[in-house]
Amino acid sequence: TAVALPQAPSRAETGAVTTVAATGRLSTTAGRAVPAPLRGVTIESVDRLEALVTALAAHTKPATVRIVFQAGTSPADYATAVRRLRPHAYLVGTVLDSTAVAEYSVAQVRDRTRQFVKAFGAQIDIWEVGNELNGEWLGEPADIRAKAQAAFDVVEREYAGLKLQSAVTLNYWPSSDCYAQPWEATDSFAAALPQAIRLGADHAWLSFYETACDPVARPSVTQFTGAFTRLAQTFPNARVGFGEVGVQGIDSGFAREPSLAERKAVANRYYGMHAALLGAVGSRYEGGYFWWTYHQDALRARTSRSMWPTLEALMARM
Repeated sequence: TAVALPQAPSRAETGAVTTVAATGRLSTTAGRAVPAPLRGVTIESVDRLEALVTALAAHTKPATVRIVFQAGTSPADYATAVRRLRPHAYLVGTVLDSTAVAEYSVAQVRDRTRQFVKAFGAQIDIWEVGNELNGEWLGEPADIRAKAQAAFDVVEREYAGLKLQSAVTLNYWPSSDCYAQPWEATDSFAAALPQAIRLGADHAWLSFYETACDPVARPSVTQFTGAFTRLAQTFPNARVGFGEVGVQGIDSGFAREPSLAERKAVANRYYGMHAALLGAVGSRYEGGYFWWTYHQDALRARTSRSMWPTLEALMARM
C-alpha cells in the first residue's frame, strides 16, 4: 500500500526510506530516553502495519506514536506492532481509551494494565494510565480516580523495578460551554486526583477538540500558556504538553466528516503553537499533540488526500 509523501521521492530517496524502514534509526534498548519535544501522533489501529512503518520511517525527525490498546484486545494483538514500530518511533501505550473506561471495573482496569505491562514493560516508553479523565462519559469522578490510581499503581509501584514512565491526560475545557457536569472542570479535577498521581506522574497532558465546545472554541496561546502553567503546578514533577488534538466527525455525532482543508487547519493551529508555548511555559513543556487520526489521515494512497505532508512539515519544525 502506497504511503503519501510530500512529493514523489527519487530512486535514491526511496532506497534510503526502505533501508530505514528495514533497519530503524532508534535504539531499541529498554528504558531508552525519550527526548523532548514529543512529535506525537496517535494510531487507533495497527492494521496496514508495513505502510505505517514506512510512513513513520519517512519522517525527518522521529515521531512519538501513541498506540491505543482498544477495549477487548490483548497484548498479543499488538506484539508485532510494538516490535516493528519501536525502531522507528518512541511509543506511548494507552491502557484504555476514555470511551471504554466505563465498561471496566477498577479490578478489571488493574488486571488489564498488568497484562499489558507484563507483556511489554519498558518496550513501551510511556504508559498513559488515564485518558481524558475529566469527561462525564467515563462515569462518576470517584470511580474514575480509582481506575486511574489502579493503572498508575501497576506501572509505578508493582513494576517499580523497570522504572517505567507514566502519563495522565485531562480534557482542556476553556469554558463551561465545553462540558456538562461541574466536576469536569479541568483545574479542579486535576487538583482532586490522588496525590500519588499528582506527584508521581512523569507526564501530564491536555486533550483538546475545538468542536467539543458550543460554540466552537479556539483558545489562544495565552490561554494555553495559563492552562499548562497551572497543570505544571498541579503535577510538579511532570513534563506537560498536549495529549491529543484532532477533529470530530460522524463517529462523534456530527453530521459530516471534516474536509482535508479543515483537518490541516486544526493541525496547523495547534502544532503551530509549539515554539510560542515552549517559550512561554518553559522547558517543562514537551509538545505532544498526538494527532488522533494519523492512521486514517496519513496512510492514504494519494498525496492529495493525505495529512502526511502537513504533519511531516509541522513535526520537522519542532
